Amino acid sequence: MSIHTRSQKLAQAAYDTLSRQGMLNKEYVSFAKKFPALIHTCGLAQSVAFALAKSEHDYIGNLAFVLNAAGHDELKDANSLDQAARTAELGVYIRLSRDAINAASWLKRYVEAAEETI
Repeated sequence: MSIHTRSQKLAQAAYDTLSRQGMLNKEYVSFAKKFPALIHTCGLAQSVAFALAKSEHDYIGNLAFVLNAAGHDELKDANSLDQAARTAELGVYIRLSRDAINAASWLKRYVEAAEETI
């Protein structure tokens, strides 16, 4: 039995979701690089709403997948992340926001690594 830290779970889930996705387009790469800072400056609910308005459903879906692997079992897709970000009570929202910044940072790291190999 192996015990993994939350960071290890986020890293593995981010790697899994991006490796399944295959080739990343430039818009996805650009958005993934900016999203952690967007959450930090604007908040999770506003950032997710902005991403969905910009048709970044794939990215938000990937973020939800990574968060699900880290223990947010209610998050199955982009819509469930949007709903959770808008309706969560304060304590849950703060934890979700913190975890989303960490998850988005792992997605950013792997996107940057994949970009260098292209």
